[in-house]
Amino acid sequence: MNVRTFLVGVVGMSALVAAGASAQEMTERFIPIGQSPGLSGKHTVIGKIQAVNARDQTVAIVAPAGAWNAKVTDRTKIWLDRSSLRQPNLKGTFADLRPGATVEVKPEGRQAGASGGPAEWIKVQVSASP
Repeated sequence: MNVRTFLVGVVGMSALVAAGASAQEMTERFIPIGQSPGLSGKHTVIGKIQAVNARDQTVAIVAPAGAWNAKVTDRTKIWLDRSSLRQPNLKGTFADLRPGATVEVKPEGRQAGASGGPAEWIKVQVSASP
C-alpha cells in the first residue's frame, strides 16, 4: 500500500467518524432518556432533580451514584422527552427544570463523573398529569 492510498483511507475514516458524531448531535433530542447509544449511563447522568437555582442557573440532581450538579448555560440544550406519552419531543427551557423531574444530563466536554460543570444538554421526562 502506498502512502497516498493510506492517507486517503485515513481522511475518509475521519470523515465518517465526524459524520457519525454530528448525526447523533442532530438526532439526540429525539432519543428517549436512557437510550442514547454509547452515551446513556456512561457519559451522562440520569436521576431526579433535587433543586433548581434560578439565580445561579444550576440544577442539583440525585442519581444512583450520588448527588450531581449541572450549570445551565446559553449553550445548554433542554429537551422535553414526551416518548412515554407517544408524542414527539419538544424544545424546553430552564423553567421546565423542576424538582422531582427525571432527567438525563450530558456534561459539556467531560465525563459524567465531573460534577458542577456546564451541561451540553438536558432531557426532561414529561409524563401524564395525575
